[in-house]
Amino acid sequence: MSQTKIQVTAVTKAFGSNPVLKNVDLTVQAGEVVVILGPSGSGKTTLLRSLNFLEQPDSGTLEICGHRIDVLAGKSMSRADRNQITELRQKTAMVFQSFNLFPHLTALQNVIEGLISVKKTPKPEAVKKGMALLEQVGLGDKADSYPSRLSGGQKQRVAIARGLSMDPEVIFFDEPTSALDPELRDEVLIVMRNLADAGMTMLVVTHELRFAQEAADRVIFMEGGAVIKDASTQDFFGAESGERIQQFLRRY
Repeated sequence: MSQTKIQVTAVTKAFGSNPVLKNVDLTVQAGEVVVILGPSGSGKTTLLRSLNFLEQPDSGTLEICGHRIDVLAGKSMSRADRNQITELRQKTAMVFQSFNLFPHLTALQNVIEGLISVKKTPKPEAVKKGMALLEQVGLGDKADSYPSRLSGGQKQRVAIARGLSMDPEVIFFDEPTSALDPELRDEVLIVMRNLADAGMTMLVVTHELRFAQEAADRVIFMEGGAVIKDASTQDFFGAESGERIQQFLRRY
């Protein structure tokens, strides 16, 4: 029986008077690759950032990797809630659109920083693991390179290796290829497909329809802060997906 990694119920979020998430429900099982599609401003990134509390939802229930937080409108977080958030962040990884590497650290140092500072892993052990992860993403020869000497695709692959270093149960990808030139996207997408094939639980905000078709188990379509469709990949890209989905797919 599959284990539920993400269970989100009735999550809302507004910025000022602008509602960005409207009673969003979402379930992701262990080993699933779920792609979130939708037009700009539909709430995709806000949803992703709410799952690890980079944005705090206004209300709703979130259970991520076994850690449950009930967010009540107008109520501040308790210490117990904050502890739950800290623990769920240690079980998840986030890969950002803009890489977010430390410019003063080498590729290897970026990968092992969390291992040493958060997990208190002895440095020799951290270096060994970091090198193995750089090899995994095809960058074993770039261990001593600083981010300024790496291409955008290489930076993003270092960021993925950094996320993997913490042994996450779930990886969130927020538009991981949108800042890259077309010829650099494939090298990142290949690494992501390999992770999917290896059974990593992944929630991916992207406009890469080919990745969604090839790697996703399910596709979620958001518009206006709500989930409009949640379907298997085959059904989503099929002829019966509905006019709104077909209209969106034709534009991309």
